[in-house]
Amino acid sequence: MRSIEPSVSNVLMMAIIWALLPVQSQAQNVHGQTGRATIDRLRDRDLQPEKILDVIGLREGMRAGEAGASYGYFTFKMSRRVEDSGLVYANDIDLKALRQIEERCMVEKITNIKTVLGAEVDPLFPVKDLDMVVVFDCLFEFSKPAEWMTNARNYLGKDGHLVIVDPDPTKIGSQEHFLSREMILVFAKEAGYEPVKVDDTFLKSHMIIMLKSNSR
Repeated sequence: MRSIEPSVSNVLMMAIIWALLPVQSQAQNVHGQTGRATIDRLRDRDLQPEKILDVIGLREGMRAGEAGASYGYFTFKMSRRVEDSGLVYANDIDLKALRQIEERCMVEKITNIKTVLGAEVDPLFPVKDLDMVVVFDCLFEFSKPAEWMTNARNYLGKDGHLVIVDPDPTKIGSQEHFLSREMILVFAKEAGYEPVKVDDTFLKSHMIIMLKSNSR
């Protein structure tokens, strides 16, 4: 998954129009809490996370996992949506990122988020009946997305969904770094999912792919 530290590839990606960058790459190139707050405001504007939550149907009382949570931008929005009766498992392979989520939870007295250190191809969520697993803005960074998606099925309940929100190459005009919608759907089919129709036309640079297991 992703690291929250800057990298050479992320610096090169700064040459792309700022508004069309995958948002976590923007965040990696801005240091400090002030910079992060600025990036989060841009993410709020361009990705409309509350509308995404509406479209995917995350609601009060649900138990959900987020894979590749990084410092928790989307995690905390999911936490507010499921409220105290729900639970969000924030997963990443970066222990430092998870510690940042834990520290914020402690400061803000948030009790409905639990962090989970995952493996490269397995989120390792501690339960197997999640209502939803969300991958927000980072599937293209997974080294083996098809294998990861296969393993993620093990943590979904009977009516659970896997939701992928990722940069859409057809919207941003670049195939170099990102997975196409068609490729993700190929991976999904290989992993045992079928697509659920969702509307992502309100997003200018990203797509939403919602999947359910085809064996349930």
